[in-house]
Amino acid sequence: MPSPPFLSSKPRLVATGAALLGAALASALVLSLWLGRAFGTAFGASLLLVLVPLPALFWLWQRPLQRELERRESQQSELERRGLHDSLTLLPNRVWLQQHLAEAVETARRNGEPLALIVLDLRRFQVVNGTLGHVTGDRLLEQVASRLQHELRGEDAAARLGADVFGILRHGVDPRTASQAAERLYQLMETPFLIDQTPIELEALCGVATFPALAEDGVQLLQRAEMAVHQAKRDGERFAIFKGEKDTDSRRRLLMFGMLRGALQRNELLLHYQPKLDLTTGAIVGAEALVRWDSPELGRVSPGEFIPLAEQTSLIKPLTAWVLEEALRQLVAWESAGIRTRVAVNLSARNLTDEKLPERIAELLELGHVKPERMMMEITESAVMQNPERAAVVLERLREIGVALSIDDFGTGYSSLTYLRTLPADELKIDRSFVREIDANEGNATIARSVINLAHSLGLKVVAEGVETEAELKRLITLGCDLAQGYLISRPLPASDLASFLSHHHRSPTALALASLRIQPATTHSPIVAAPQSSVRPSLRESLKSIRA
Repeated sequence: MPSPPFLSSKPRLVATGAALLGAALASALVLSLWLGRAFGTAFGASLLLVLVPLPALFWLWQRPLQRELERRESQQSELERRGLHDSLTLLPNRVWLQQHLAEAVETARRNGEPLALIVLDLRRFQVVNGTLGHVTGDRLLEQVASRLQHELRGEDAAARLGADVFGILRHGVDPRTASQAAERLYQLMETPFLIDQTPIELEALCGVATFPALAEDGVQLLQRAEMAVHQAKRDGERFAIFKGEKDTDSRRRLLMFGMLRGALQRNELLLHYQPKLDLTTGAIVGAEALVRWDSPELGRVSPGEFIPLAEQTSLIKPLTAWVLEEALRQLVAWESAGIRTRVAVNLSARNLTDEKLPERIAELLELGHVKPERMMMEITESAVMQNPERAAVVLERLREIGVALSIDDFGTGYSSLTYLRTLPADELKIDRSFVREIDANEGNATIARSVINLAHSLGLKVVAEGVETEAELKRLITLGCDLAQGYLISRPLPASDLASFLSHHHRSPTALALASLRIQPATTHSPIVAAPQSSVRPSLRESLKSIRA
């Protein structure tokens, strides 16, 4: 039920209650005197006794009304404050910063003053949260907020933008001095935090955007500062300053942000498959599914461009779901044609925190009547390390389902040996940086030999990535590597082109190299059937029915 009109806003009479009471008393006195003259003094005196208490009664009525209005105003103010502030750190939140940026930019525009927005992303916070507990994590965030507040000057502001992401607005900072401001914040976070006499070290990544040089308004300022953080993460730098609108790559990334969701809906994506070669038998024993994007506006978009963008947003989940469905549809088509193989699908860091993912994969496998071992999930150790505890839960569940697991880009992280013992993996892929020129580079050969021996001791098979020459392939065979993948064997191919590849595989340079080492390659002449492609993609259930019909 709506409040009465007199409760919707503070009435003027309540604000002037004392003056109104005086006026009412005076009016009652005048009225009684006038009536006394007209009808007699006794009548006027009696009327005065009746009228005088009425303003007093009104006063008694309007006091609780005033208190009720004040209580409601206080509640409204508290709700507004909570809606604009983080309850843990008491810093303003993202909503407040967005509103404040709009005002700050307009003020800076009038005054001809530069602004810099620095987005601070705490690294390894999730590890602290998972190993030491959420209570310790909360206390750590409170200390981070306290340090940031002590750095503020004048009209500067700090806000908490996400779980471990903060924004700092600095007045009077232009592109020339922005790097100094970012460096200062980096050093501020580098000093260990002390919680219960335990020093905890964090590392921060900073992304910087400035007004008016690199942004036209508050929305752009925040968006580009966040993009700069991802640029720093991608380049392995402590901080990055947004390159500006003149940079072609930056404009292209901005366009891709808006187009990627539409690409999923318009079926602009497709899968290519890169074969895996068994170095013992010479047979093609599987293929890695690699997503491609042919955009009508942008042309062919590299996975190295759009997949990181998807990982920075919620789009990575629908993108992974699409890849899984397409790969499963192709597996069903191949098996219907009598071809038994395995398809590997890459999972990102965000996928490894999705505890519902294993159940969705199990449902897809059951729907397609595909054996779980026909699918393999490829993960990187860096993705696991972003949230090791939650990743372990997801990976263990996938292993229980029967899906095979492969550790990709092994050797590029900082904790490989620690987690290799505990991850439920079946396969390990040597990063291409250690495979390149392995025939001539003894350092790379030593690393590859060590990784192969270690993996075999743990019961894992080893795949060498990025094999491009026969000499590299021969050296890998002598080192005991199990499988190989790379341009020497085949570039990623559309599903329909794999039939031709397999029919000519026994005459390829790869097969000749294997033969020279007395390893006879197996040949496969079975036709490869590609899953149907159309501008309007049918549902998975419909596609599977049509393939099996």
